Amino acid sequence: MKNPLTKRMFLMSVLLMFAVSAVLSACGNSANTNEGSNGGEKNTGGEKVEIVWVMAADPDKKAWQDAVIASFEESHPNVKVRLENIPYDQFDQKLTTLISSGKAPDVWNPNQADSGFATYMKMGALKDLTPYIENGAPELKTMDPNLLNIYKIDGKNYGIPLVSNATYLYYNKDLFDAAGLPYPTTDWDDQSWNFDAMLETAQKLSHDVGDARKQVFGFSSALSANAMTWMFGGDLFKPEAYTTGVMGEPDLMKPINIEALQFNVDLINKYKVAPDAETVAASSQLGDPFLTGKVGMYITGGWGLGSYKQAEFNWGVAAVPYHEGRKVTLFVDPWSISATSKHPDEAWEFVRHLADPAEGGGAYRYMNDVGRTPADSSLFKLWYEKMGAEIGMNPEAFKQVHEGSIKYGREAENHLIVQFNTILETMNQSLYQVWGGKRSVTDGLNVLNDNLLSLKLDH
Repeated sequence: MKNPLTKRMFLMSVLLMFAVSAVLSACGNSANTNEGSNGGEKNTGGEKVEIVWVMAADPDKKAWQDAVIASFEESHPNVKVRLENIPYDQFDQKLTTLISSGKAPDVWNPNQADSGFATYMKMGALKDLTPYIENGAPELKTMDPNLLNIYKIDGKNYGIPLVSNATYLYYNKDLFDAAGLPYPTTDWDDQSWNFDAMLETAQKLSHDVGDARKQVFGFSSALSANAMTWMFGGDLFKPEAYTTGVMGEPDLMKPINIEALQFNVDLINKYKVAPDAETVAASSQLGDPFLTGKVGMYITGGWGLGSYKQAEFNWGVAAVPYHEGRKVTLFVDPWSISATSKHPDEAWEFVRHLADPAEGGGAYRYMNDVGRTPADSSLFKLWYEKMGAEIGMNPEAFKQVHEGSIKYGREAENHLIVQFNTILETMNQSLYQVWGGKRSVTDGLNVLNDNLLSLKLDH
């Protein structure tokens, strides 16, 4: 009979040998397991970490937010996601304060308010995601490279696109039907659908203007003054402002800029087919002006596809009227990670989850549950069919509207020019009397020029 002590020592030696072997094996595979792309240690043990996800508050997104957090935490039991929804009008100020105080969130969309990606890049607030992408991210295989490149600066990626919202002309089918008018075209290359034709249609839709209870306006928009000039082939800023991020000296007084702004002023004051600022402000108390059912045509971004689901009338989307040189705004928003995140590897795993186009993934749910335009090309066929059915449009017609907007689109100025929130506020204040008909377009642009230069955003 063997000595029990000898047997016990033998068993302990075997167990120790297996333990050492396991440790050596783990060390040999550390590049793929324990060591994160950031060079730090992944949280593979029992310790639970918390990452903070910040978004601009939007009730349309609440169910989606809850669902993606729940599914991520289920597959990543060692990570808790704490969501903070900030009111839109406080987003820039709150986020800037958090960053400057060293309390930046781990994951956020830097374009969710008016400051935009360029501003946060200049602050050094965004983390280089290139090592993570190069280490393997199958969720991005069907992402349009052109969209990924929007947030590539000096060869480094600082954002993963979540949406590719375009700009459309929304129209109230019920108002068109009541007026006996054909719906606007879905063909962006149909030159007969120009701004004169749009004005004529708006005049036929408008009635009882001045009677707050009965009035219907043929047209309105949510466009900045600069976006208005884009639609006519103009621009208030020089090309280098968009490539360098520095506003520099504006380029306001071009004849095409004056033409574009004068047309929009005349819609309000001369033709009275568009609401003035006071009317828009009053309707905004009830929500989006288009949702009042008192606006026949409305130009805004692709988020309307989700927001207008609650409308109590039938609506559709069409091409923005033709003008030589016409461009419309694209809103390609990214997910970014804070440069100072204490848990960048876990934050990256969450970004991958948000970008996942597979059924049940964050990108799929964002398209399906919220109704936003996907950035991943594998989702477009499903999205065209879904939106066509919801709007009551042929999916091919809806596809034509969206693809035309992409063809004639350019990335939003607040995504590319630093401190655009300040520029936009200055623009709105300087031109307020122009929209009210109390100052000419030329005089207003002169005032705007002086006010923009006083910001000293030339470096």
